[in-house]
Formats: sequence, C-alpha cells, structure tokens
Amino acid sequence: MTSGLPSDRSRQIVLFGLFFLSGAAALIYQTAWHRLLGLFAGADTIAAALVVGAFLLGLGIGSLAAGLYADRLTRRSALLAFAVCEVGIAIFAVLSPWLYYDVIYRELLPLAASRAVIFAVVFAGLLWPTFLMGCSLPFLSKAIVSQIAGSARLIGWLYGLNTLGAGVGAFVGGWYLIGTFGFEKAIYVGAALNLVVAAGGLLLARGVDLGDTAPAPRTAALPRSDDGPVDGSVDGVVWRWSLLVFISGFLIVALQIVWYRLIGVLLQSNGYSFSLVLTVFLLGDAAGLLVGARVIDRIADPRRFFFLMQGIATALALAGAWFVYLAIGAGFLPATFVDRDIMGPNTANPALIAFLLAIVVLPASFIMGFSFPVVQKAVQRDLDRLGSRVGFVQLANIVGNSMGSLVAGLLLLDLAGTAGTLRILVAIGLAFAVLQFAGPRATRWAYLPAAVLVAGLLFFPGGDAFWRRLHGLTTEKAIVAEDKTGLSLLKMANDRDGRLYIQGHSQSRLPFDTVHAYLGAIGPLTHEAPRRVLVIGSGTGGTPYAAGLNPATETVKVIEIVAPVIETLKSYAAGGGRSGVDQLLSGRRFEVVVADGRHALALDPTRYDVIEADAILPKTALSGLLNSAEFFKQVKGKLAPGGIYVQWAPTERSVETFRSVFPYVTMVHPAMLGSERPIPYSREKIAALLAQPGVAAHLRDARIDTGELGKWFQDKKIEVLNDGRTVPAKSPNTDFFPRDEYYLNR
Repeated sequence: MTSGLPSDRSRQIVLFGLFFLSGAAALIYQTAWHRLLGLFAGADTIAAALVVGAFLLGLGIGSLAAGLYADRLTRRSALLAFAVCEVGIAIFAVLSPWLYYDVIYRELLPLAASRAVIFAVVFAGLLWPTFLMGCSLPFLSKAIVSQIAGSARLIGWLYGLNTLGAGVGAFVGGWYLIGTFGFEKAIYVGAALNLVVAAGGLLLARGVDLGDTAPAPRTAALPRSDDGPVDGSVDGVVWRWSLLVFISGFLIVALQIVWYRLIGVLLQSNGYSFSLVLTVFLLGDAAGLLVGARVIDRIADPRRFFFLMQGIATALALAGAWFVYLAIGAGFLPATFVDRDIMGPNTANPALIAFLLAIVVLPASFIMGFSFPVVQKAVQRDLDRLGSRVGFVQLANIVGNSMGSLVAGLLLLDLAGTAGTLRILVAIGLAFAVLQFAGPRATRWAYLPAAVLVAGLLFFPGGDAFWRRLHGLTTEKAIVAEDKTGLSLLKMANDRDGRLYIQGHSQSRLPFDTVHAYLGAIGPLTHEAPRRVLVIGSGTGGTPYAAGLNPATETVKVIEIVAPVIETLKSYAAGGGRSGVDQLLSGRRFEVVVADGRHALALDPTRYDVIEADAILPKTALSGLLNSAEFFKQVKGKLAPGGIYVQWAPTERSVETFRSVFPYVTMVHPAMLGSERPIPYSREKIAALLAQPGVAAHLRDARIDTGELGKWFQDKKIEVLNDGRTVPAKSPNTDFFPRDEYYLNR
C-alpha cells in the first residue's frame, strides 16, 4: 500500500487545502452567529464582547481536550477524528439558525436581563461547534507530523493555511454571502464546506499505512536547551511558554479591539467594517504564520526572538495609530473622515480604505503571526507529546484572546478610552521588548521598537486630543465622551450650538433640527391620548424632547444604546447649554435609559400609546435590527389598543417591509405611521395643538421654530398606503437578511 501520509507530498498538500476550507467555514459561522446571538445578548459592544469571549473559550476547551487525547491516537485515527469533528460542526451549523433564533432568542429572551446569564447561555449555545473547531489543530498536527525534526514548520503551515482560510471566509462571508443571500444561507455554505473537508479527510485516511496501528515509539528527548530540560511531558518549559503565549494572545486581541474602534469611527461604523478589519487582521496573521514556518529553522534562540516579535508588533500597532493621528489634515489623509463617507455606495474610496488598513492593522498582525512557529519550535521536543503540546499552547493563546476581548472591550475602554487602552497595551509590549535585552545576545537594533514604545508612553495623545483631531478639530470647542459602548463628540460652533457625532456618524444638531422635532411630535400630535410614549434613539434629544410636547403625555421613555451620548448631553447642560437638553435630562416626564432599544423593548411589559424609532441610517452596522419585519412585529405587539408606531422612511424597502406588518399605514413624508387601527391624522387638529400656549412654550424652550415646524405639517405630502390590510413585501428586510444594511450588495 502507500506510505504514511506525511511522506506523501500530494496527500500533505490536500490536507493543507482541507484545513484552509475548514478555517473559511469557521469565520463564516462566526460572522453569522455573532449577529444571531446578538438578538438574545443585545446589540451593544458589551454583548459583542461576551459573544466573542464565549466563542474563544469554547475553542480553548476543545484544543485542550484534543491535545490531551491526540497523543493516544495513531496518525490514521487522528485524521479520522478530525473528519468526525468536521461532520459534527456541519450538523450543528444546519441546526444553528433554529437553535439561536427560535429557541435562544424567542424562548429564552426573558433571561437576558442578567449579563452573567447571557454569557452562560451564549457559551452553552456555542460550546458544541467551538469545542470541535478547537480539536482540529491538535488532531491534524498528530496526523501530519511523522518526525519531530521540522515539526514546527509543518504545524506552522497548518495553522497558517487555516488562518488564511479564516481570512478569506471573513471576507467572502461578510462582503458577499451574507449581503447576497442572508445569514441562514451563508451558514449552510459553511456547513457544505465542513462536509467537503470531512469527506476529504475520510478519503485520505483510507490511504494511510494500515500498519500504523499504535502510537510511534517514544523518541529520545532532545539535548538540554536554553529553556531547560525537556522530558516529553507538559513540564515547566511548556507552562512557561503557555504563560508567554497567553499574554501575547491577550495583547493581540486587545489591539484588535482598539482597531475596531478606530477603523469603525473612520469608516462610520457601517455593516462591512467588522468583517473588513477581521479579514485584514487574519490575512496578516496568516502571512506571518506562513513566512515564520518557512524560516523557522534559521532561528537559533526562539525565546529571545519571541520577545522581540511582541515588542515590534506593539510598536507597529502604536505607529499605525500615531500615523493616522498626525496625518489627518497634514496632506497624507483627508482633514476629516466623519464629514465624508468613504464607504458610501457612490463615494467609496477603496484605495484610501486599503491604505488605512495596511497602515493600522496589517503590520502588527503579520508580526504576531510570525510568533506561532517560533513557539512550536521551542516546545516541540518529543513526538509522543506533540498533540498535547500543540493543545496546551493553543489553549493558552485562545484563553489569552478571550481575556483580551473581555478585558479590553468591557474594562479598559470603559476606564481609559481608546487612547488610554493603547497606552496600556504599549506598556505590555515594552515589557516584552525589555525582556529581549536580558543576557549577552540581545539584538542591537531591538532598541528601536523599545524606543518607539517608550515614546508612545510619554507622548501619545490623550483621548480628547486624539478624537478631536480625528474629527477634524483644531482649536474649536468640543465635548468628547467615550466608554465601552461607544464614542460621542459634540462639535461646538459656540456655547449653545453644535453638531453631534456618534461612532463617527453625524447624527443631529443643537438647536434641534426641524426634522427631528417633526419625527418626535407627529405621533403624540396624531394619537388621541398619547399618555405613554417610547422613543428609541436619543441623539442630541430633539426627537424625544418633541415627543413630550402634548399636554396629555404623562411619560416619555428614551432608550439610547451609546452611553457617552447621554454623558455628552449632561456635560453640555452642566456648561450652561439649554436648548431643551436640560429639561430632557431632568424633567419629571422624561426617563432616559441606556440600553439596546430592541432588547429593552422586548423585556418591557408596558404597552405604549406611541412608539417612535429615530433609527440610524439603514447602512450602519446593526441597523437591520431596527428595520426588519420581525422588529416591526415586536413593536406592534408592544402598542396599546389604537397605538401608533412612527419611523422615518429611509428606503423604499423599509416602506415595503413596514407595510407588510401594519394593516394601517399613513406616510406623511418622511415619517411613516403604522397601527392596527385607523390612524386619525388631521392637519387641522395638529395645527390647533401647536397653537396651544403650553405646546408653543415647550417648543420655544428648545429654540424650535414653531412656524417652520407648523409649515412642515402643512406642506408634507400625505399618502394612505395601507387602509386595513397588510401588503406582502417582495424583498423585505428581515433578521436573517437585512438587505438595506448590506447596501454594497444591492
């Protein structure tokens, strides 16, 4: 028959290709599952960090279990185990839309009031597939490596090609599959890839030498190295390296969190930003892995080289952020990104986007990827313990990744903001760089990254200065607030007037724009008795403030997902700014809550007379959650009898989706009003209410021009779109397919 698989070059190449496809499937899943689980966990960054942390923790547990078990297997059995894992992932993937949506979201949503319960449910929901994904590398490493010499190179190639596949999967999934076919069909494509990988693994296993029925005889330990004696067990060497890899894994994912915030603001947080940053990060990591695997045999001192790589990677990450800060308005980059949409369907600038990512993300991720083969060379000394050592090191890396996501996303951004978080990570990188100097063999030019990191600690700008410049400000006054939920900046034209930016988006102004006052006022002015009003989305406060103009309104509840928006408004009011903001924050009728609007609405037992969504642009990341047919149905179920839902009409598809849910729909451009009962819209009634002294005084306190607002109500075109029955939509926005959010695919 044939010889063992690793001696057969063609089989080795096929296995590399299969692991590439496995990585692609994994990232298609991660992108889709992140969104579906977000319906249960919430759409804020806290929930996102919990989902990512749970995903990575499952990978780590699988890696540990497979690492401990792999060394008991023959190479053929290890390959069969890998194929079985791929089948298991595919089976789960097919079931996952039902599990995550119909079971976890629809049935378990009442449990989502607790963050701890959210993490537990998400972790349990992800454990099956992520455990099996984590098993892949230890099993395949055992199957492909036949001798310890060159093992680091082979394992590096395996992991590098898997990561390359992950990068391709993140791009194809986030930029094509989801936007073209929706989340559910994208998941099925991933399942098909897993089945192809499983079939290939089973076919290759048939060709492995049948004489390979027991683990290979224990090899002699290699001579003592600088790392200490190696006896083939998970000894002090592996533990020490696992600790270093844990810190390195923490560092790179924490840097990734910083990149998401920075690039997200520059690209105005559209639906493609997440997959774009993730793609470039993974491709850079994969390139580093593959180059590292190619040159690993030339590296004589893995430990010192590893320290050097961490210092260089952190210095490059710092240099990228610093370059963006210095280059904005200096001729290298535009004076501002927030007032121009470089990701718009008609204004896209691919060259500028690629340049940004190449500067900010690519260099550091490449160097970090280079580190993995170095670690494998340091720990792989015994063929009998190859699988367990791969498993332990991978576990340390993945747990570090998970902690980096949770600590940076939930704690560091909250305490220190983006610039402060970067400084903390620079300190970690500097510690690695300093360790490289211990002993007589320090590389002289290694002083360069150390010097860059020291300069970063001393001179990198603070959060206010950093974000002011990235918003195109020099001497102008601004109010900046940032935490784990997002970034808010109010550009002040003078002591009373300003424009608000949230996550890089220009949202609204002070004094309130007429359009926001119009959207807030139209529901309470139309409803016969709008006692309870709910507004999703605050902005500068124009919509919720105007929603409180009717004397019949007893309470206006305001839900804002980005906490710094409220902090910005508080700072504005504390500085003497009025414009209605002071009343919104302290008025007895107003209640302002920081939460995910859809999530909070689902958990709220109150039935409202008027619900309004001052929703973000439909092409913004996660905006599909407030434009889907399922959300409109949720809103309809939260309306009191005769209740009215109000939302602006950003696209024809939004109108089409709206009409498929509400039997009565009246469009008073640009506002849509939906209800289960006839809508009593009357221009005469609205004009009479606006003329009441109390209503006029309420508007004047916010410097809203009552004459201009009245003209809006008099001049806007009125269309009765639904008069008692719904109209099926041909291509609606749904939770599984938010078409308007993925606008580039349209």
